[in-house]
Amino acid sequence: METTTVIETQRLQLREMTPTDRSALCRILQDSEVMYAYNGPFSDEEVDEWLERQLARYRQWGYGLWAVVLKATGEMIGQCGLTLQQWNGREMLEVGYLFQHSHWHQGYATEAARACTDYAFGTLNSPLVCSIIRDNNLPSQQVALRNGMTRQAGVMVKHYRGAEMPHWLFVRPRTIRTLRYHSPCGEMLLGAAGDRLCLCNWAQELHPGRVEQRLRIILKAQFEECGQITETAASQSRQSDGGAPEQCRTSMPEVLQRTVRELDEYFRGERMDFDIPLLLAGSDFQKRVWQQLPSIPYGQTASYGELAAAIGSPRSVRAVANANGANAISIILPCHRIIGSGGRLTGYGGGLRAKQFLLELEHNS
Repeated sequence: METTTVIETQRLQLREMTPTDRSALCRILQDSEVMYAYNGPFSDEEVDEWLERQLARYRQWGYGLWAVVLKATGEMIGQCGLTLQQWNGREMLEVGYLFQHSHWHQGYATEAARACTDYAFGTLNSPLVCSIIRDNNLPSQQVALRNGMTRQAGVMVKHYRGAEMPHWLFVRPRTIRTLRYHSPCGEMLLGAAGDRLCLCNWAQELHPGRVEQRLRIILKAQFEECGQITETAASQSRQSDGGAPEQCRTSMPEVLQRTVRELDEYFRGERMDFDIPLLLAGSDFQKRVWQQLPSIPYGQTASYGELAAAIGSPRSVRAVANANGANAISIILPCHRIIGSGGRLTGYGGGLRAKQFLLELEHNS
């Protein structure tokens, strides 16, 4: 039976379960050690109900608990995924996980849970994820903590299989992970929400903090620094492999590593277009403007009026100018290629000197 792969990590593949996974699921749900937090192993009927519930969730929500497959062997070793759960009357998106006992203590649950969390933020655009864990389930609590969650105040008692089960709530809000990048024309702040870039802004902008504050509000996210690339380190990396220096790579999301690499290539005159997954935070009109910017060819410019006409709103020149100024992803969405009538250089978040530098770089490459 054909299956749908949802997520891949270094060691694991997460895919939708099918009826053919029943025997592997029994090895998890009918193991007394795995299921101690559920007051014992499941019956055959309970396993069937569990599997059918996941299949129904795929159909209804597009997600649920997925089969976790070890890529090296093709074996289903657990289940991990996202479900909607209640916490004291509040519906929350939960990261859940259960693994075969023989595969405990090898980091698989943490690896899968982190990948599901990134999927929740990056694909489902969720502002927050949680794990609701029984108070005596210490291994699952440790996974939640390694997944960047913190325990919240309060307890919820679940009545399940004839027992009262106190549960704790662990929560992780959406985070924009940031990195400071030193470009030849000024320092930039890069930001990733999950697996997509949402920020490539000038550190010394005309209105400090405005773009970041807008992202906090729209994405309901917190900012978290994951490092910086100093001028010396950036210079060394460009001389070696064109990417981030080794001391930064391990702590950076892959999309930030990729952005650094492509920005380095751009500033060396080796790249004209970018291939980075983006998360645009703005109104529908703003997104239309921003999505049109890459259509302006490298080394060329366009006026605000031409940009307005290109999106089918020729009378909205002022609104287009405002949207262009609100662009949070400079260079990659090349708002520097927009100039005033008569070829005048107009305002730019990084300053007119940076705008002139970028235009000359592209013209001379």
